[in-house]
Amino acid sequence: MAAIVLLTLAQVFFRYVLDRPLEWSEELARYCFVWLTFVGAATLLRRRDSHPAVDSIHSHIAPGAQRFIQVTARVLVIVCSLAIATGAFRLIYLQWRQLSPAVELPMVAVYACLFVAPLLGVFWVLWTMRFGHVEDEA
Repeated sequence: MAAIVLLTLAQVFFRYVLDRPLEWSEELARYCFVWLTFVGAATLLRRRDSHPAVDSIHSHIAPGAQRFIQVTARVLVIVCSLAIATGAFRLIYLQWRQLSPAVELPMVAVYACLFVAPLLGVFWVLWTMRFGHVEDEA
């Protein structure tokens, strides 16, 4: 987040104060935002109720059925996360030599978030299944 703020402030300064806009700052800030989004979404899996959920049925059924739904949801998150990571690995393999337009950064550095974040999400789901959710410090 700090990198995004600094890149954006630098772009504003160079564009409006020096009248010499940076050609690369917007692209780099965008890639930082992509990483922030994916890793942030995966990290939220460690907290209870951090992702939106429809729980109207869940709150009106027996505790045993609630537990079944919770376990099923976690298994589905793991399966889908592994599927995304597998697809991302294939994308990285196929686009190994692609460079970004302005910075000429290897796009593998950007696409890697599609591989790393789902695996981080699997880690947090397994962690919460074993040790419970991280509670709010408030």
